[in-house]
Amino acid sequence: MRRGPSPISKRIRIINNKFRELWDKNLLKYNLTGMQMEILCYLKCNPDKEIHQREIEYWFQLKNPTVTGILNRLEEKGYIARRRNPADGRYRIIEVTEKGNQVMEDMGEGARNLDERIYACMTDEEQAKLLELLDRILATMTENDGAEEQVEQHRERITQGGHTC
Repeated sequence: MRRGPSPISKRIRIINNKFRELWDKNLLKYNLTGMQMEILCYLKCNPDKEIHQREIEYWFQLKNPTVTGILNRLEEKGYIARRRNPADGRYRIIEVTEKGNQVMEDMGEGARNLDERIYACMTDEEQAKLLELLDRILATMTENDGAEEQVEQHRERITQGGHTC
């Protein structure tokens, strides 16, 4: 019987932690967390869609109180605005403000630099293979948990534009 995490899960966790550390350094000047930026990206990637809090909860697989806190902080910082849905007053539509859009533009360069740093040690073929393997791991891990649709939508956005934002 194996004790402790397997080598792959440990490596993925270490890579994730390092990625978040580097990404958070980029976000520090805007007083944003990684999750706050991910939500801004999601909102910006869906400009023609009326996005409600429940959709964010579903997409990111987060609980209501967590998303409420994140949205409150984004609104306090002036990066998003929430307005009542005229068709259904129970829901509030979440939109990126001009200040939020400016941050997104500024952060695009940081994201590209981070991607380049990650890929610097790989050939084009290795990059493609890595993405293929990561997609397979993700598909296996989300199988039958209700997240398959989100993963596929996310993959399509990346394939179409190179990034999710």
